[in-house]
Amino acid sequence: MPRSDYIPEVKPTELKEILEFLDKLDNPPALMIFGVPGIGKTTIVKKFAEEKGYELRIKHLSRMDPTDWTGIPKNDPNDPYTSFRPISLFRPSEKRIVIFFDELNTALPQVLNSALDVILEKRGDIETYGREAVLPENTIIVAAGNLGPEEDGTYVEELSSAVKTRLIQVVLKQAIEDWVKWAKENNVHKCVIDFLENHPEYLVDIQGFKDNLQQIATPRGWERVSNYIKKYFEIGDENNKKIIENLIIGTVGKRVGEEFIEFMDRYFIPPEELLEKLKEYINLFDNPRVKEIGNVQEYLKYTKDIFELIVEIISRGLTNNNEINEITQNLLITIYKNFFNIHTISRESLRMLAIKDLKILKDYVINNLKLRDYEDMFNEISGTT
Repeated sequence: MPRSDYIPEVKPTELKEILEFLDKLDNPPALMIFGVPGIGKTTIVKKFAEEKGYELRIKHLSRMDPTDWTGIPKNDPNDPYTSFRPISLFRPSEKRIVIFFDELNTALPQVLNSALDVILEKRGDIETYGREAVLPENTIIVAAGNLGPEEDGTYVEELSSAVKTRLIQVVLKQAIEDWVKWAKENNVHKCVIDFLENHPEYLVDIQGFKDNLQQIATPRGWERVSNYIKKYFEIGDENNKKIIENLIIGTVGKRVGEEFIEFMDRYFIPPEELLEKLKEYINLFDNPRVKEIGNVQEYLKYTKDIFELIVEIISRGLTNNNEINEITQNLLITIYKNFFNIHTISRESLRMLAIKDLKILKDYVINNLKLRDYEDMFNEISGTT
């Protein structure tokens, strides 16, 4: 398993910069990218090769058998000895070649040994295959591997020091800002983007990997979730909702999936239903129970749900709806009068209310709704993050 305190952690933009630099070298060394499954290693290498107009050759080593590296015998009646034609990995190309060995450290040892000849020397077994098994010096070779059982629940083969010292090694860490930029460029549904901007820890559910959960959220999975949502609205059949929910949970896992479905349900609430939801929250906070000491944590959770709902209203451009603004203003006044104005809430408890878009919320509440009572509280919440 790679020690990230000994090799650099890089964001996707930084990994692309490394590939760009290798592209400038006449004989670039091989690059080894470690990262959890589904984080985007393959996508980044594919996009690099595509943008450069290079020929990309991908080998998924964990799916290969040693015989997959064996070329076929040459049919030469004048040669009394057996020689072989090399596999298509070595075929000549008019373009610069990028070779991507995926799942390197989960391959069978015999497969790994065959791949290492290419990774370290840019050639196959010359004694067996001859000079036809030699790649051009300017070939860019990238390998990718997983982090191991403690980090992502995968079984990996430890690379020898002789191999590791001849590779450039990095650990890819997904950055939410990089992913959001990519997602917007690739038409990922806004509901997915907004959810992950509010919950960046779910872009790659690292804890899920460490706990070896049955299914785990990854960038690859979120792209599929976006496709489900787009198809769901294209079909326009409410009977498909349960199917979509099962697909979402089956793609990103139960814990994260259920939270996303709850977010999605709020996200697509029609304006008229939003109004009813806001009115329900007014009734929730306009009763004697909200003033009881033992209910503080429960009503803090309701408040966070309301804050997130208001942020969704803002992101959907519904703040030009006067009725929604009026009901939202009344709700926040009721919350402050019956809850915040009565209870002394610790700084630690206020931490629960810290959401990603707090600045957007604060601007709307203070400047649009003119509720100055919330200004100090929002500043206090900001100080807890």
